[in-house]
Amino acid sequence: MDYSEIYKVNALLPNYIFAMIALAGFVFIFLVAWACRKIRLTHKAHLGLDGLLAILFLLLFLVNVRIAREIAFYFHWDVMVVTSHAVEVAEGNPLGYSVYFSMYTNNIPILYILKEIYSKAVANANYPYPSSFLWIEVNCALISLGGFFSCLTVKKLTNGLIPTLTAFLLYLALGGITPWKIAPYTDVFGIVFPIACIYFYLCYRETEKSVRKYLSVTAALMAGMLGGLVKPSGYIVVIAILMAELVSWLAGDRKRWHYILAEAGLVAALFLAKGACMDYMMKDMGLDFNPELEASWQHYFHMGQNGETTGTYSSDDESIFGEFQNSREDRDKAAFERAVGRVKDRGFLGNIYFWLKKMVMVFNDGTFGWQCNWIHEHYSPDLASNDECMELLRNIFWPQSLYSGKFNAFCQFAWIFCMLGTAGICFSPKEQREKYVILVLAFLGIFCYQLLFEAKPRYLLMFLPLLCAVSACGMWQGGCRIHGLVCKWSFRQHTRRSLGERNPFRSLGIGQRDKAGRGFLERGTRQ
Repeated sequence: MDYSEIYKVNALLPNYIFAMIALAGFVFIFLVAWACRKIRLTHKAHLGLDGLLAILFLLLFLVNVRIAREIAFYFHWDVMVVTSHAVEVAEGNPLGYSVYFSMYTNNIPILYILKEIYSKAVANANYPYPSSFLWIEVNCALISLGGFFSCLTVKKLTNGLIPTLTAFLLYLALGGITPWKIAPYTDVFGIVFPIACIYFYLCYRETEKSVRKYLSVTAALMAGMLGGLVKPSGYIVVIAILMAELVSWLAGDRKRWHYILAEAGLVAALFLAKGACMDYMMKDMGLDFNPELEASWQHYFHMGQNGETTGTYSSDDESIFGEFQNSREDRDKAAFERAVGRVKDRGFLGNIYFWLKKMVMVFNDGTFGWQCNWIHEHYSPDLASNDECMELLRNIFWPQSLYSGKFNAFCQFAWIFCMLGTAGICFSPKEQREKYVILVLAFLGIFCYQLLFEAKPRYLLMFLPLLCAVSACGMWQGGCRIHGLVCKWSFRQHTRRSLGERNPFRSLGIGQRDKAGRGFLERGTRQ
């Protein structure tokens, strides 16, 4: 489709080829699931699988740190702005008046986090790498932790070995090897919170004891709110939880009202705590904050409806800050009116095409926009091994490198496999739909957020563990539905054969319908 070339991934093969291969993969997974359909995890098996997953993701962390040492480089765009200021503040220089951080207050928490991490690395005289490399090590740890929660979520929902292993392999192919691990920014720093929020919410729905319920839902909402603090799109899962609770209450679970009130009160308290945290961080870093410059949701909605950029960043839309420098209220009003004007000007069919094109741009890149990057500055040469392994890894992972096309093809296949799997969640049987509704609501929230506001493929990275969990559960539910249909058809065939064998007058034509189906024949009657 006609959108910016920088967001079009070169994957060597067209998507329909990857889709056909993915369908063959689904057949293989279905056959394996059929062979292992009687395997159910006992309590000891659950503990053993949890231990195995912990070991695997610890190994993934160590491997990722090793790979990061070979391919690490400094980024441009917002990563450069945030990391450079984090170093300055960590060295004792206050921020002072900053137009950037007054406009984009969503980057203040990540600035504070990076500053604290850098300070710890500087204070540790035995740290063997450049102090900024500790950011990347934290990234690698969060990627492993996000994958661990993704597999735990699938295991809790399906109680199956095969879907859990499927989730692990799928996450390994997409999140485990992603080169985004070397970008110390909100996308990876927030990757663990949405899936942890969903996991603890499932624990809350599963347990019967009131104390455990309150502890689990508190952990879920705190994880979601922390994710929203790091990156505002993380609030999607908090909204999904509140909606899931409301759906359950409307469906007849009237006893849930006191939990809903407690959850709403906790979310309100956490929002107040967020404001206090923001004030503390700005004071600690010496930021002279100008609230009139703060970008609001109207600004991102305005940018998200830009037809020329397909809803991505637009410097022309950002110029609205120059028009309304001293009045945030007027700027928000103007941004909203212009966004609505764009929607009206396109008309019904125009909006359908624009939103379709925008979603294709966002969901059509298994690298999450990695090839849009370029190297701003290199790390010191002594960080890498400077051998053939380094050359190979850089040829694979660096943007526009020797093997970038093959790497893109692998990521694109894994991503299409993941996206096709999510459709299977619609085949959940009626008795299991209630526990899967939170996944459906979270996915719809992610989709609508990207549809309405400023969007990029990279913005999906934070939700990758959640999307992998949805896909693995979808594959399992799709396989179970096919298995049920096959069993039902087989039972009908067996029943028909049994009835035919038990009818002693079958050979005489007695007890059978005539060709027109008008009634049963009796011996000696004429048609």
